[in-house]
This record gives sequence, structure tokens and C-alpha cells, in this order.
Amino acid sequence: MNGRGFGAISGARLVALMCVAEILCMAGFATYPALLPVLRAGWGLSNTAAGFVGGILFLGYVLAVPVLTSLTDRIDARRVYLVSCLIAAAGSATFALFANGFVGALLAQALFGIGFAGVYMPGLKAMSDRIDETLQSRATALYTSLSGFGLAGSYFLTGVVSAHASWRVAFALAALGPLAAALLVFLLMPPKAPAPATTRPGFFASFALVFQNKPALGYIFGYVAHCWELYGSRAWMVAFLTFAAGAATGSAGGLDAPTLASIISLGGIASSIGCNEFAKRFGRANLVTGIMLTGFAFGVATGLSWRLSLIASVACLACYYAAVMADSGALTAGTVAAAKPEQRGATLGVHSMLGFSAGLVAPTAFGIILDLAGGAQSGQAWTASFVALALPNLIAIAVLRHLAAPAGAPSIIARFAPGLARDLPVSDRERRA
Repeated sequence: MNGRGFGAISGARLVALMCVAEILCMAGFATYPALLPVLRAGWGLSNTAAGFVGGILFLGYVLAVPVLTSLTDRIDARRVYLVSCLIAAAGSATFALFANGFVGALLAQALFGIGFAGVYMPGLKAMSDRIDETLQSRATALYTSLSGFGLAGSYFLTGVVSAHASWRVAFALAALGPLAAALLVFLLMPPKAPAPATTRPGFFASFALVFQNKPALGYIFGYVAHCWELYGSRAWMVAFLTFAAGAATGSAGGLDAPTLASIISLGGIASSIGCNEFAKRFGRANLVTGIMLTGFAFGVATGLSWRLSLIASVACLACYYAAVMADSGALTAGTVAAAKPEQRGATLGVHSMLGFSAGLVAPTAFGIILDLAGGAQSGQAWTASFVALALPNLIAIAVLRHLAAPAGAPSIIARFAPGLARDLPVSDRERRA
């Protein structure tokens, strides 16, 4: 094989290829969290040490993603993707073969995080470089949203394997996912040289240019708020449902908190894909504004829902999570559309680095507020924490409206709050996005 596989591949098939590859690459993403109780007990780790091993994956990602993603402006993103798949597989394999305690686990998880940094956004860049502009919005929404299936699959694979074999086998099998993704991309995605540029800025200069691109920066700030809510709500979802089940009346069909959380999480995937379809009709920034206002309302409602019943808590949390996920694809597609072609890699690097940095901090911030406001047994403390989780929506709306110069045309906001959506014309570029 020469790397060109079986010939040209259509845009739709390429999108399908990259979505499948993304899910495969996430095979090891949740292996450690799923096995944390077993490994913590077996190695005698403290909760702090066990948590640090879990967090180092995200730290490795945040540190590596600006370098690896900006590199795709200079060389074919496919090459970065293929090498990063091997690094991610090496992380899971290292855990399976050599980890015997805190230090080995730390190194293996950091290695996987670095590999994933070269897979997620560079994979999106490789895909967007090879498809028609009219397909990019829908393709980006699918790519970002279907990562939820990868996360769920990682948990499921680990649970099934660990129930019948050792935890080392679970990590070893997880290493096969990125290898399979690399093989598929190598065979089916043709190489493509980056778009030529008369002058190409240096590494640091390219990031400075990203911060001068106001429309892209508006969507990036929106993505920061999205990741803050997403990772904060994921981390505390089960704990909140457990509290609500004990504090409120009613039942939820006999389902336990983890099962309810899984169902709620899957619902978010549909909202992310579906809401992006309205971007052309309402204007992308207007759509994001409406979603974020809805998310803020449901975030506050979720924090207060424990006063009513468990069913109310489940319903509010499901609606809140759906709103959190609803703008995921729209925000990333907005960043892709606003980025200059020769700076798309650096732009996605900033987008992902800042977003995942917020996601790294949010679960801890939620817990700190919970402790300061009265502890996990206090309903008022849960209310305060959810308000803090939802509040960045309002800040992100102000930044997005200022920087991205949104909308005009028929606005989803104008239907409910005409004054809020006044004087917002849709740019030609955003209509194409």
C-alpha cells in the first residue's frame, strides 16, 4: 500500500471514516476511570494520588494540543494523526505491561493524553481539509458529538473485559483501538499537502494571529464555557442524582444513579447533532446564544430541583445536559468556519487547549463550591454549585456577541426576545458555515 488505499473517497464516506476512527481512538479514554476503584485498592493509592493519575491525561492533552494541532498548518494533518494514534496506543500498552503503581500509571496516562491531543482536533483538521465547505458544518457536528459514543464504548469495553479477565488485559485491548483507527486512516485517506501560504508565521506568531481573529475568538470563548459545563456536569452528575434520590420524594422507574446518568449522557449526543442543523436558518451565533440562555435556565433549575422530587431532578438534569451538548458542534463548526485556512490548525489548537483547560478545572471548582456552601448533604450547596456551573453561559454570550458579530436574519432569539437580537446581520461566511 502507498497510503492512498483503495483510491479516492467521497466526502460523506470520509466523514464516516473519521467518526469511526475517533470512536476507536477513545477505546482507552475511560479505561483508568472505570478501573480506578480496583487499582486504588490494589496499589494502596490515596484518593489524591488516584485522582492525580486520572487528571494527568487532561494535563498531557492541554500541554500537547497547541503544538500538535498547529503543526497541521505546516504538514499534512494525516501524518500527525497517524503518529498520534501510535502514541495513544503506546500509552494504553505501557499501562498494561509496565504499570505497577503511581509512577508507572502516571507516565502511561500522560502518554495517552499526549497521543489523544494529536488525534482529536488534528483528526478534525484532516477531515475538514478534504471535504467540501458545504459539508463542513454537519461533518464537524457529527465528529464532535459522536465522541460520546467513544466514551461510552470505553466504559463498556473495560467493564466487560475486567469482569472476565485482569485489568491488564483491559488496557491491552484498549491499545488496539487507536491502532485500528490508524490502519483505517492510512488505507482509506489519501495524503494531502497543506494549503500553500506566501508567508507563514512562526509557531508563537501563529497563535498571536488567532487571538486577532475576533469571530473565531468569540466561538472559542463559547467553547470554554461549554467545556466548563460539560466536564463539571459529567463529574458530578451521579453524585447529584444520588443526593436527589435521598433528599426528594418519588422514584425513577427503579433505575440507579449511574444508569440514569448513562441515559442522560446519550441524549446529549442527539441534541448536539440536531441543533447544529438550525445554524443556517437562524445564524450560528444566534443559535448558540439561544442555547446558552436555555442552558443557564436549566442549570439553575437543576440546582433547585432537589426541592421537588427525584423525577424533577432527573428531568431538569437531562434538559440541562442536552442544552450543554447542544452547542458543542455549532461552536466547533463556527471556529472552523471563522479560521483562516492557513491558520486552521493553530486556531483549533487554541480552541481545544482553552476548552479542555476549563474542563480540567471545572470539576474541582464545583467541589470547592459544594464544600464551602455546606457540603454534599446540603441542598443549598448543590444549588450554589450548579449556578456557578451555568453562570459562564452569560459571560460567553456577551463575548460571542461582541467578537463574532452575529446574526441578523431570522433569529431564534428574536422569536422570544426581539430586543436581545436587534441589529444582528448574518455574515455571508456564517451562512455558508
